[in-house]
Amino acid sequence: MIIEIRSHGGFGGIIAAPPRRIDTEAQPAALARDLCAAFGPDALARMAATPCPDCADRMRYAITVTDQAGQHSVTLSEGQMPPAMLDLIDSL
Repeated sequence: MIIEIRSHGGFGGIIAAPPRRIDTEAQPAALARDLCAAFGPDALARMAATPCPDCADRMRYAITVTDQAGQHSVTLSEGQMPPAMLDLIDSL
């Protein structure tokens, strides 16, 4: 699985970090499992369906995942993502 993440927005529309591209096959097994679970298309779809009425001026993440089923893209606000996933992104 290839995961591409671009972050933007937040207070003043700052760009938080350079774009990241992660190949799960190049990661240690435990991290690869965590990444595949967190960024799987079903998990991303569930997060995207989560209402976020207070997401103005929060960071947004454009995430594209390429796996054996094809390419899946979603844009999520940090308010739609669990804290553990935000920590995982920060560690990449």
